[in-house]
Amino acid sequence: MGKITDMQKGKRNQDRINIYVDDEFAFAVYIDTALANHLKIGADISGEERERILREDGAKYALACAMKFLSYRMRTEKELRDKLREKEVPQDCIEGAVEKLKEIGYLNDREFAELYAQELLGKYGQRVAVQKLMQKGIPRDIAEEAAKGAGQEASVLDGYVARLKQKYRNEEPGKAKQKMIRALMARGFEYEEVRRALQRCEEE
Repeated sequence: MGKITDMQKGKRNQDRINIYVDDEFAFAVYIDTALANHLKIGADISGEERERILREDGAKYALACAMKFLSYRMRTEKELRDKLREKEVPQDCIEGAVEKLKEIGYLNDREFAELYAQELLGKYGQRVAVQKLMQKGIPRDIAEEAAKGAGQEASVLDGYVARLKQKYRNEEPGKAKQKMIRALMARGFEYEEVRRALQRCEEE
């Protein structure tokens, strides 16, 4: 059992209150959590009460942090979980926030994958696009479906071929072609796609 000896409004977040027990910082909660639990200077508080209050407040804190992160840009479930862990949000509160945001449509890995795949396919082939989606925490099946569904304009690959052709213009044709093939496959384009693009370039 301890006694609340001070309560101070947070400096960075004015909606939170820093609670001091026996003259030492103990925890921070939202103002409405403090009011709902009748926290005040001079009140006694047990360890069990503190844990219960922190669990209650943690759910609010996790959701508020998650909404703030999502206000900057779309994120995958994995990215959001990682950001909340950085804020030292308890795991059960993280999962509660993730499920709530999925329920109201603010967090959707499939939608994220579809939008991000379109951006990636403007720079890379499908293989690299899938890898980059998976690095964001997108499951492979969703990543592959998104990359395939987004499609890719032949002009993207043709543009790379034209730039590489210029880059290797002083090389022996056979060597230049091999370097172009390696460079394009490294960006995730499949061999058959590359071969057809090179053929189109030669026919021009």
